[in-house]
Amino acid sequence: MSETTIEDMSYEEKELRLDDILDRLDRSETPMDQLASEAKEAAQLIMSMQSTLKSTKEELGQVFAEMDKENNTMASPSPDNLEGGG
Repeated sequence: MSETTIEDMSYEEKELRLDDILDRLDRSETPMDQLASEAKEAAQLIMSMQSTLKSTKEELGQVFAEMDKENNTMASPSPDNLEGGG
């Protein structure tokens, strides 16, 4: 069975894997010869998750900016819709 790479994992899978690593480290269950590799994997998971969060935040910012732009366009009266008053 081939191992799944971090790039192939969903955010939730990364979170579960990171929790597993941290739990073993907290309980001192990680063998000394695996400590460095698990710490490195944890760091890679964190960086990947941070990248996902940053990308999602930027995407959501664009979506909300577009929504605001559409709302402002719809709320602003166009010159054609203005009644001549005065």
